[in-house]
Amino acid sequence: MREGRVGAEVWVLESLFDSPPDFQAIAALLPFPSDPAQWRGETLPDRDWLAHVHAGYPPFSVGRFFVRESHRSEDPPPGAILLTIDAVTAFGSGAHGTTKGCLEALCDLKDRGFSPRSLLDMGTGSGILGIAAWMLWRCPALAVDIERESVRVACRHRAMNAVPSGPAGMVCKQGGRFDIRAIADRRPFDLILANILAAPLRSMAKDLCAALAPGGYAVLSGMLREQADDVLAAYAPFGGTLDTRIDREEWSSLILVKKA
Repeated sequence: MREGRVGAEVWVLESLFDSPPDFQAIAALLPFPSDPAQWRGETLPDRDWLAHVHAGYPPFSVGRFFVRESHRSEDPPPGAILLTIDAVTAFGSGAHGTTKGCLEALCDLKDRGFSPRSLLDMGTGSGILGIAAWMLWRCPALAVDIERESVRVACRHRAMNAVPSGPAGMVCKQGGRFDIRAIADRRPFDLILANILAAPLRSMAKDLCAALAPGGYAVLSGMLREQADDVLAAYAPFGGTLDTRIDREEWSSLILVKKA
């Protein structure tokens, strides 16, 4: 399948099939007109596609962490903390600039002697940031995501990394707001992580700052560099002030501190 037009926009669609598709039948299901005669089919080579995908995610180091997938066997450098994270159905394999920026931010806080008593990973995705933070501080962690699949994946990664699931470990819950019971029962948090997108980061500014303990830190990411100032402006009225900014590629990660 190649393209369809919606108004002035051209949409390019790509789909995979295990047998030759009926382009006419597919075209009838599309919400916009498209001529199947302009579509192009291509037979993919017979190869180990799982191995091919895995090859695109080699192990790497960021800060104190050595990140690799579960099928890899490379040893971490001496003194590094091993994070085993698979690139699956939830965001956060560690390779994206926003996730790397957040991992760097966690290491920076650790190097400064910061020691949280509790932490929240809001929009946890794969669970990588909550797991990494627990490994650094061994403090109770709450990982929350609006997607049920992300909660499932975060629980799987928690087990893969030998992080306990009880009150002293990492608890994974589904939810998209700060008023869910799991958050209300644990707040305030000394550390809140949120690697999402600029718009939801701005919209949750008031609630996030309310859940953050005075003197606590928030690590925010998921924004482009040009969006960072707008995100900062959303937190200023609620006591969130910039401590450190980390830029990786076109992405920014922010460490905010809540005024005591």
